[in-house]
Formats: sequence, structure tokens, C-alpha cells
Amino acid sequence: MSFEMLLFIPGLLAGITVHEFAHAWSASLLGDRLARRMGRVSLNPLRHLSPLGTLCMIVLPFGWGRPVQVNLYQFNKPRRDYFLTSLAGPAANLLMVGVGLGLMQFTRHSFAFGYAGAHALAILHVLLTFGVIANAVLAFFNLIPLPPLDGSKIWPVVLKKVRPTFSPGMYRLYWIVLIILMATHALNPAIRGVINAVGTVTPAPDSAIFMRHYRAAEDAMKAKRYPQAESDATAALGMFEASGRAHAQRARARQAQKNFAGAEEDIRRAMAITPGNPEYPAILDSILLESNMQSTTPAH
Repeated sequence: MSFEMLLFIPGLLAGITVHEFAHAWSASLLGDRLARRMGRVSLNPLRHLSPLGTLCMIVLPFGWGRPVQVNLYQFNKPRRDYFLTSLAGPAANLLMVGVGLGLMQFTRHSFAFGYAGAHALAILHVLLTFGVIANAVLAFFNLIPLPPLDGSKIWPVVLKKVRPTFSPGMYRLYWIVLIILMATHALNPAIRGVINAVGTVTPAPDSAIFMRHYRAAEDAMKAKRYPQAESDATAALGMFEASGRAHAQRARARQAQKNFAGAEEDIRRAMAITPGNPEYPAILDSILLESNMQSTTPAH
């Protein structure tokens, strides 16, 4: 299993738990107490996970939970209430997407607690990103109109021409169809569309923006595009002003442009931030030497 797949597991685990809880809780609210008696109105993942679904979650990664059983005869309005109970699962996953995106507005500020806390916030931001993607895919997948997915119970109510398929004998066939769709990656374009849509509203963390500008400044320095290097280093410092390496980078770019006062200011700032770095005094000496040479060179 790849490291990227491992990052999906917390989001899938939370998404499946909340999904099944929503089915059970909504059924209980609408008059059917069966799920509550079976202990399914709970946020304990162990009450909802399926052994095979959990194994697939680790291997694929994709999984499912144990379906929540409902008693239609306990509903006041069976058709309406069964529809609402079925819709509750995907709706809960979409709610998780919203909550995750909301939390990411805080974790995106990677340097809010200084450089030491940036790593922890960046990890949390990544986990939230994968969690949002996992819940968006779960919501989409469960809206497919094939049993035993929730879509097979939702769309017949929304679209009158779609007939509900409750035949127990057909369930095995539908499972085979789903397995074929997954095995042949037939759903991958749609799933990628969901992931791309989530990506457009997912905020990038400050640490990622900082590194993007910092690396762009490095590339510009190598290409001797010094004004661009200074601009990119300044943008990096806009994300995290207390970065010694970004100040040193801008100092070198300014030195190359003969802006010795600005270069000296930057490298002294870098030395104050990271006093033990042995490279910074050498850069300062180089700046001062070149500055003195220019000031003592007679004008023609």
C-alpha cells in the first residue's frame, strides 16, 4: 500500500461511520426504532464497519460499512421516510465535506504557531484534504442508482420513471456489476471529476505556497533572472516573514543587482533568525566586500 492510500483511511473511516450513523439516526427520528435497538445510532466505528469492507478499505483503498436495517412498517409515511433515511447517508458525507473545508480555513495558516508548529498543521491540513476527498467520493458513489447503494432508493422517489429494485434475487447481480465497474476502472473518470471539483474549493496551505515561491526563486537565481528571484523570495516572505533561508535567498538576489543595502539588511535578518547557520556570515562578508569595492572604485 502506498503512503497516499494510507492518508485516505482516516477520512474513509470517519465517512463510513458518519454515513451509517446518519441512516440509523434518521430512521429513529422518523419512527423506526430497529436501528437504535441494534446499537447503530452510535458514532463508534466498530458498530458500523464490515470486515470485508474494512479489508477493502486497507487494500484498495475503498470500503463500506454494514448496511443499516430499517422496518418500513414503523414509518409514518413509508415512501417519504425511507427516502429521507436513504438520503441521510450521502447528505452526512456532504456535511463532512463542508466541515472539512471549514476546518481547512484554519489549518491553511501553517505558520500561525511559528515554524515549529508549521509541520503539525501541514500534516493536519493534508489529512483534512484526503478526508474531504474521501467523503465527496462516498457521497457520489452512494448516489449511483444500483442496489445496495443508496441511489437505488433515492432516485425512484425523485424520478418517477425510475423503478425501485428490491428483488433480493437481483442483489448478487448488482454486486457483480459494481465489482466489474470498480475492477475495470469504469467509474474512474467520474471519480476524478469529483476529486477535481473538490480540488477547486480546497484551500492551499501557506507552507505549500511558501515552498512554491521559494523554489521559483531558486530556479530564477540559477537562470540569473535576479529581479524575478527577488520578487519570488519576497512573495515567500509574505507567507512566512521569519524564514532565514528566504531572507538569505533575497539577499543573494539583491546582491546580484548591486542593491547592497537591501542585501545586507536581508542577510542580517537571516542571521538573527538562524544565528547558527555558518553560510550567512560568509554571505554577509561577500556583500560588504563587494559594496566596499564599488564605493572605492573611482567614477569615470
